[in-house]
Amino acid sequence: MEWEIVNSKAVTPQGVMENATIRIKDGRISSISAGIPKDVLPIRINLRGNFVYPGLINAHDHLLGTYLPKVGTNRPYLNWLPWDNDLKSSVVYAERQQLEPEQLYLLGAYKNLISGVTSVLDHIPHFVQKPFLDKSPVRILERFTLSHSICSYSLGWGDGPQIEYARAKEGNLPFVTHISEGFDEESKNAVRELNSLGCLGENTVLVHGIAFDSEDIKTVSKTKANLVWCPESNLFMFGKTAPIQEILEAGINVSLGTDSPMSGSVNIFQEIKSAREFFAKEYGKELDPKIVFKMVTENPAKALRVENDLGKLEIGKKADLLVLSSEKEDAYQTLCTADLKSVRLVVKDGKPSYGDLSLKDFFDETGVTGREIKIAGTDKYLAGDPLGLLESVTRALGYKKDLAFFPVG
Repeated sequence: MEWEIVNSKAVTPQGVMENATIRIKDGRISSISAGIPKDVLPIRINLRGNFVYPGLINAHDHLLGTYLPKVGTNRPYLNWLPWDNDLKSSVVYAERQQLEPEQLYLLGAYKNLISGVTSVLDHIPHFVQKPFLDKSPVRILERFTLSHSICSYSLGWGDGPQIEYARAKEGNLPFVTHISEGFDEESKNAVRELNSLGCLGENTVLVHGIAFDSEDIKTVSKTKANLVWCPESNLFMFGKTAPIQEILEAGINVSLGTDSPMSGSVNIFQEIKSAREFFAKEYGKELDPKIVFKMVTENPAKALRVENDLGKLEIGKKADLLVLSSEKEDAYQTLCTADLKSVRLVVKDGKPSYGDLSLKDFFDETGVTGREIKIAGTDKYLAGDPLGLLESVTRALGYKKDLAFFPVG
C-alpha cells in the first residue's frame, strides 16, 4: 500500500521542513521532500500546515498497572517497596484486580495511543506481556532483557543482572532495570553495585536514578549507560526526582517515561509538562523544547536499540507518525504544550490508528476498522473496539469508571 501526506511541516533530524510531502510505502517512509509532487498517489492527505513528528516513544510504563486513582497513603516513601505494599493493600488495587489483564493492557495501549505514542517499553517479565503483544494498538517493545531493580528486595524478574546483561550484549538488546528509586542505603549504592557486577554499558537502561550523586553520574556517563526519567512518578512518591540538570550536562542519553498512572502521569503530554515545570522551578530556566523532543523520540530509540526503525522522520524508517495542530509557530514548543485536543492523526506501521473523525475515509481507504469516539470533547476515530472495551470494564466493575487517561465522552 502506498499513500502520501502533503502540505505538512515535517520535523526531521535536519530541522522543520516546510510544505513537506511524506510518502509511505509498505509501512515505511519512502520519501520526504519539499513541495507537492506532480504525480498524485491514490491516497493523499492534505495536512494544511500541521506538524508531523515521528511517533513518540514512552520509554517506561507498566501497562498492567493502567488504573486510577494514584496510590500514596504514606508519602513520601523511603524506597519503592513501602509504596508497593500500600498499593497491594489498597481498595483501588482490589478494584483493579476485578479486571482481566487483557483489559488493562488495552487501556494502557489506548492511553498511550491517544497521546501520540506508538511504541512503549512495558517493563515487566516477557511471559506477562506476551499474550497481548499482537492485540495491542500500540507497539509493545518486546526485545529487551531485564531486572526489576538493584537491591536485596528486588522482585524476581529475570535471571539476575549479570546473566541478563550478558544476554543484552550478545543480542544487541537493552538491559532495563529500575535503579536508585529511593533514599535508603541500597538505593544510594545501586550504581556502584551494578558497576561492580560489570553490568553498566551502552546496553544498560536505568530507570529513575533519584538518589544519583555526582560519582554515580560520572560512572553512568563514562560507561555510556542510558537513563529514563519519570519526574511525575518520582515527585508524587518521593517528593524528589533525579538531578536532571547535572545528568544532562554529563552527556547522558535521557528519555522520558510515564510510569503507570497509579503513581505517574496519565499520558506522555503530562509527563512532558511535569518535566518542564520541575526544571523551571528547580533550576530557574527553561528545559530546551528540542531536548524534550529528543527525550520522546530519538533518545529512547537509541537507548532501546530500535534506532534503525524508530525515533526519526527519515527515509527507510517505520512510518510511525504523529500529527499535531500548529497553533504555535515553533514545532518543539507545540509538542511541549500539546494536549489530547492537539492530536490530529496517529499512524503506526504506515496505517492510521487514531485521528480526527473527519479522516474516517482515510481509515476506510487503508482498511483500518475502528469506532467513532469522543475524546476530551472532540470527535475522533480510533482503531479497534475501544467502546466495547469500556463496556466490558463497566460490566466487570459494576459501575462506569472515570478514567482520566482515557477520557471518553
